[in-house]
Amino acid sequence: MAFERQGDGYYHVPIVALGERLRDNFGLTIKEHSHFDTVDKVHAPNSYHYYDEALDVQDWRGGSGNGAEGFDGVGFKKRTENLRDLLRGSGAEVIGPGDMAGHDSHLHLAAKDGIFKLNDRQYNHLFGGQAGGKGATFAPLSSFTPPETPQQPDGTPKLAQVEAKTRAQEYSKMSKAEMNSAYDALRASDPAKAAIEGKKMHRAFFNK
Repeated sequence: MAFERQGDGYYHVPIVALGERLRDNFGLTIKEHSHFDTVDKVHAPNSYHYYDEALDVQDWRGGSGNGAEGFDGVGFKKRTENLRDLLRGSGAEVIGPGDMAGHDSHLHLAAKDGIFKLNDRQYNHLFGGQAGGKGATFAPLSSFTPPETPQQPDGTPKLAQVEAKTRAQEYSKMSKAEMNSAYDALRASDPAKAAIEGKKMHRAFFNK
């Protein structure tokens, strides 16, 4: 199944489609969503799981240990960490090994209304056929160069314009709309950097 980039610059992928892709193309096990599995009553109150807006992903291909298990020396835990890092920023919750107690054996993915918003790098890796299929380790694709982020129908600046404006203006001098535009553009190209810059924007906005 293929998806088209939407007006906000992201590919909107429903949670069931993402789960089926991870299961069918990569051989992962999908749990804790009614389409794939029974949702156990073990989650926090109001958990996304109880609204079918979350799923748990297990990468136990070849075994549940930390060893190579036939995947280029990359054990299940590292593969799970790689997938977590790849999907950072795509949904409301992306929690894997080392992030929170109880998540060392799986990746927890949740999104408001069950819609994950994938940037070009994330979509190309998971739906573009470059990730290795059932032998994937989800390591970063060094050869991928994301295309230019399109200008939005409402006139939201392209990524290069946003970055230039961000460099020229301190966050404390930016409006809320300008911060949101800059953050969305960063998240589309570099979720890790967006997480860092987003905190700076938040502090700048509320310390005005």
